[in-house]
Amino acid sequence: MPKHPYDRALARFWVSFVDNKLLPSVWGVLKGQGEEQQKAVEESLANFSLLEDALRTSSCSGKAYFGGDEIGLVDIALGGELIHIKSVEKVTNIVLVHQEKLPLLSAWMDRFPETDELKQILPVPADVVEYLSARRAKAIKENPNLVDE
Repeated sequence: MPKHPYDRALARFWVSFVDNKLLPSVWGVLKGQGEEQQKAVEESLANFSLLEDALRTSSCSGKAYFGGDEIGLVDIALGGELIHIKSVEKVTNIVLVHQEKLPLLSAWMDRFPETDELKQILPVPADVVEYLSARRAKAIKENPNLVDE
């Protein structure tokens, strides 16, 4: 956790944002179809844009991680879901984090899982893609009224 109280409060805000805003919108992309999915995509894109702005303008600006030069609380909260977010992109064939539009977040997403400590504990991407593909198929089967547009 950051030393300064303001920075600690900011870190807690972004952790809450990831848990309560970003992840539900990303799961909406996975589970939705048609108009419902498009709405989730738009919400996810807006949420990822806010994270890009945080990397650009906060005290971590110009640093490798949300926590600055070292991995911090926000990095852990978002990074723990990183493989799932990338897997949702693969399963749905929808790009949520465009390298051109979100260069700082995209670079963070490439850098974060490459740290030696995390390579040992993050799930295998192919396993997550397989799991989420099955989960998406189940969600679509359970809600046949949704029509893919």
